[in-house]
Amino acid sequence: MKRISYLIRKSAGNIIKRPLSGITSLLLLLLLFLMFDLVWISALSVNWYLDRLVSKVDMEVFIEGSLSDTAAAVVFETVRDLYGVRTAEFVSKEDARERLNSLMGTDLLAGLEGNPLPRSINITFDSPFLSSDFLDQFEQNLRRLQGISEIFYPRGQLQKVENIRNLALKSVIFLGFAISLAVVLNLLQSIRLSAKTREEELMQHSLLGAGKVFLSVPYIFEGIFYALVAAAVGWALLIYASGYLTFKNVEIIFPTRLEIAYFCIVSCLIGMVGGYAGIRRSL
Repeated sequence: MKRISYLIRKSAGNIIKRPLSGITSLLLLLLLFLMFDLVWISALSVNWYLDRLVSKVDMEVFIEGSLSDTAAAVVFETVRDLYGVRTAEFVSKEDARERLNSLMGTDLLAGLEGNPLPRSINITFDSPFLSSDFLDQFEQNLRRLQGISEIFYPRGQLQKVENIRNLALKSVIFLGFAISLAVVLNLLQSIRLSAKTREEELMQHSLLGAGKVFLSVPYIFEGIFYALVAAAVGWALLIYASGYLTFKNVEIIFPTRLEIAYFCIVSCLIGMVGGYAGIRRSL
């Protein structure tokens, strides 16, 4: 216990004795973490907006005109019971005419003999199934049913949404690796400078029998401190600022508290790596 207390005091002493260098390191790390935080929030907000768009996607299945009403009802029941379907609505010829009249503001079919509009089934899907791959497979299954003439759904829109999601995910991953590397390099330089000013002290401890692990721990703690404080302050600033910023028709989505906690833990691990990398050459 005394050793741990000594190592913590030693690490705190290293930070206090170099206030200017410590503040500079903290500010640089804060800017790096803020950059990643903003990209992460942007990706979550974009994903939320895309989810809203995709949730409105439905599929319209047209039934052959030659099919009897009884057979059309059987087709409807079959489609309604398919895997992934949330709701299925049968649209009769009369319903289709009423919808057209409501859309156009007038009866375009007045004067025509009979009703040429087709019967159809409007299908909506549960959220996990709103993907181009699933809907492509679903369309193929529908085409195997007798009595189906045409199938329409916004396939191109879905593919664009998925491409944007993939791009956002890749951007977050790439920036995460890049910022992690920048944080490690920043800490490496800061810890190395700290160790340089204490070369004689490190030499004396080494001659007295102190091991490499014992000598490196205060500097590893120093790296963890810088990374953790920068990560925590960055999120605190963003959460505070979010209370004063509002955007019309745009929802700003933050990570959950648990995700922020995991982020801070990962920041500590990065700080540990940077601290060890900085002191390694001086051991």
